[in-house]
Amino acid sequence: MIVVVGLGPGDVGDLTRRAEQVLRQARRLFLRTRVHPTVAALEAWGLIFETFDDWYRQELTFEEVYHAIVTRLLAVGSQEDIVYAVPGNPLVGETTVSLLLAQQGVPITIIPGLSGLEMSYACLGVDPAGGLQVVDAMQLDHQEILPDRPTLVLQLWSSRVASEAKLSLMRYFPDEHLVTVVRGAGVSGQERRAVVPLFTLDRVSWIDHLTSLYLPPAALRGVRRLESLMHRLRAPGGCPWDAEQTHQSLRRYCLEEAYEVVEAIDQEDDDALEEELGDLLLQVVFHCELAAETGKWSLSEVADRVCDKLVARHPHVFSTHAGGEAPVLATTEVLRRWDDLKRQEKPATSAVAGVPLALPALVASEKLQTKAAAAGFAWPDWQGALRKLQEEMQELCQALETPGEGESRAALIHEIGDVLTALVNLARFFAIDPEQALRDANTRFIRRFETMELLAGGSMKDKSLAELLALWSRAKKPVG
Repeated sequence: MIVVVGLGPGDVGDLTRRAEQVLRQARRLFLRTRVHPTVAALEAWGLIFETFDDWYRQELTFEEVYHAIVTRLLAVGSQEDIVYAVPGNPLVGETTVSLLLAQQGVPITIIPGLSGLEMSYACLGVDPAGGLQVVDAMQLDHQEILPDRPTLVLQLWSSRVASEAKLSLMRYFPDEHLVTVVRGAGVSGQERRAVVPLFTLDRVSWIDHLTSLYLPPAALRGVRRLESLMHRLRAPGGCPWDAEQTHQSLRRYCLEEAYEVVEAIDQEDDDALEEELGDLLLQVVFHCELAAETGKWSLSEVADRVCDKLVARHPHVFSTHAGGEAPVLATTEVLRRWDDLKRQEKPATSAVAGVPLALPALVASEKLQTKAAAAGFAWPDWQGALRKLQEEMQELCQALETPGEGESRAALIHEIGDVLTALVNLARFFAIDPEQALRDANTRFIRRFETMELLAGGSMKDKSLAELLALWSRAKKPVG
């Protein structure tokens, strides 16, 4: 059996009577670390104990040290009764205790103790019932921080940990946000406080194993700020235009913003891309606000749903084999598995199902024909696709002989569509994105036409077609 005892926040007077009794009667006593003020009292009592401090000085990560400690404790605890003492309360911020409780082989008994939390509340004058967030400095990258709530960061072990914590927290709080560094809260003669800007946190020289950090609430930032603003705009007394919008009325803006994002990418303009991504994000938040108002779903639920999808479709990343490592896969295999998982999630009624027809027509055509090819409906080589294009061109020429109205015009539209479809299929054989190819052609056209206008030296309306074609040829040389 393993009895786990909490040594309290640091002052021996805060050690519970039961904890003291268990410690004094222990036949074999282990301490996670002797670097704790209460340990001096244990030595004064004449207790003999073993510590794991040497393990921290080896070239191991904290996670590796914790697992090694637990392995040692379980090996001994399976043979004899032992006592394992940790700073504070065993159930607050103690990874080794969490690992011990997760196993089933050796019985574990917990003797609680005061944690640094209670002393921090008194030192800072903070009531945790007001929504205080308590987080571990070593786990900040794996926890969600809500900056509009007060936050207490425990186990700010060293300047290095403080530096890493600062960088993580500056994602949520302003760099100049005033924070309180507390050392030895409630420990007689050792308590110390300092209020500093967040960005200078790691410059505090006396940070050690007894240090924690308090951050008062800050103004909302990032997506939470955007969500709050959108709610305000839709609320009574907000913006009349925003209040009138529906999913359908916003449809055009969603498309427009997506195209502007693509344009910024094509122009390799990072500043414009940042702005346009913000505009597109606004559309996402707007739609989520509309749905939340009717109780359908919220932004958080939308985010959770796509997170679940990402995890499910990346088993090569989020699932591990017996050895503990995810398999390394080639990109082609990743894409194949992605498509297989999509089919399992949404069984299709047709091989070409699942392509949104609201996509740009060339994009939709390429996706449809790729799906059809995967089902076996495809030419064996590009020559077959070229012959089909030539066949469709002949049919278009025949339709052009009678380009009237009614059925004749409908036939012309039909044949132009078939030509475009055949051309997209030919591009697919060479892994050419037809949408991007046409975008590139549009860009070239603009550059050539603007150059042609310069060469014309004024209005082009008074020039013949032959003169304009000559100018076009001249414009192609410098532009390409």
